[in-house]
Amino acid sequence: MKRAIFRSVLALMCIYSIFSGFSSKSFANEKVRGFVISTESDIKTIEKVNNRIINNTEGGIGYNSYVVNINNKIDFTLAGLLALSNNGLVVPINGDTVDISSMEILKNSKHVYIVGDYNSVADDVLSKLGILFERIGSVKGTDTNVLVNEFRGDKDLLVVDFKENSDVLGALYYANTYNMNLLLVDSKEKLTANNVEAVTGVDEKHYIYFYDGVNTFSNDYKKELYTLSKKDIQDFNSYSLDGRDVRKIFKDRFYTSNNFEKLVLSESNLLTDMLYSYIMSEKSNDGFLLINENEVDKEIEDMIKASPVKDITLVSTSEYDKFIPIRIVMSSVNEEDFSNFEFNSSEGEIVSFTSDDTKGHDNASEEVSVSESETIVNGKVVSKEELKKQEESKAQVNLSNEKSTKSEAVPSVDFEYSKVLTMNATAYSNDPAENAGYTTTKLGTPLRHGVVAVDPKVIPLGTKLYIEGYGYAVAEDTGGAIKGNKIDLCFTDKALVHAFGRRNVKVYVLK
Repeated sequence: MKRAIFRSVLALMCIYSIFSGFSSKSFANEKVRGFVISTESDIKTIEKVNNRIINNTEGGIGYNSYVVNINNKIDFTLAGLLALSNNGLVVPINGDTVDISSMEILKNSKHVYIVGDYNSVADDVLSKLGILFERIGSVKGTDTNVLVNEFRGDKDLLVVDFKENSDVLGALYYANTYNMNLLLVDSKEKLTANNVEAVTGVDEKHYIYFYDGVNTFSNDYKKELYTLSKKDIQDFNSYSLDGRDVRKIFKDRFYTSNNFEKLVLSESNLLTDMLYSYIMSEKSNDGFLLINENEVDKEIEDMIKASPVKDITLVSTSEYDKFIPIRIVMSSVNEEDFSNFEFNSSEGEIVSFTSDDTKGHDNASEEVSVSESETIVNGKVVSKEELKKQEESKAQVNLSNEKSTKSEAVPSVDFEYSKVLTMNATAYSNDPAENAGYTTTKLGTPLRHGVVAVDPKVIPLGTKLYIEGYGYAVAEDTGGAIKGNKIDLCFTDKALVHAFGRRNVKVYVLK
């Protein structure tokens, strides 16, 4: 396999350049559907993914199950590699309990293996369930990594520093694609006896590669491993893989295929999300892309638009009301307003909706009777005492504005911003009675001070802001009357709402 990886990577780059100009979607008239797999728990999310894989493979009978403590990064990664290469599923546990869903998978498995030592997963976890198993783990002090490599047989070895999650995912991808063993190390620490055992176990027919990602290996480290393995020390730099941009690795893979009808997305933060969403894509022969936690880059949007993708699934352990990236993707590829997408938790689907009963913040006037202690303001009954408080608050706000006009244009607070907008601002309260019964924003977060209703075409939902005369805020809401260069600021004090009125303000879009 000498230099085979580099020929393949070169081919990827060539094909990437060909497809980078391809921009017409084959299914232009079809709406792309979006789904989310999440339970706000890494274990239960993986169990959900396992059930999805099983449903796509006629019940999953005959799978090998690799039981692992999800809190052990090395064991979890190795279990993932075993699952990818041996028709398997990773069954995660934390402690000594096995979920009912996982029990069914274990009972239907062809073989069950525990990946890790006795301290990581005890025998009792499975023996008390009457499940027969083998252990790929500690025996007489031997490291699990060494035993997993022995279990998989003689192959090229890919060495990676496990401290950075993106490096681990990238190395797993290469190891799976090119049928390599993995050695996960801490490159800043001295070599251990097990590290030595792993590299000396590579025979003369196979090679040792290094994954140089966010954490790179020093030349001295590489030379030491090559010396121990009795490899030609002149070759150590020839077998280093560039993994600094793991997102690009998967973009290139997506370009080379360009025929995926289903796509799996993962936010590039949690290892469990990234690793197991990648496993899901491999098991289902689907595309896979990494996106940022709070934004999606334009290239990925264009890639999806130019592809035949019909279904997109995000695997995430984030809270349901934070699935902003896939909403951005759905609105972009379907060319619909961001605010028209919401998450249907019962179906696990991102759906678009059309309703004449748009949530807004305009107050309609109506005929009412009032007592001597009340009056009508803008069609609403207001107590004279409350009106007095409003006037006092308005005076305070006006005084504050007078002071701010005398100060410098940029407020004297410590923040970085990408641009400044001058916008027409109004205010609303968090009272459900004034919000068509709603107590939450468009994103599902509670109405509170710091929430701003925006036109998502102007300011994307989720954007962090600083607003002159109001303070720090987040664009989390929309409104029927909030279009174009308008914003609506949420207050918890109705007196401040009336005192704020309508005015032009500077809006700083924070970095």
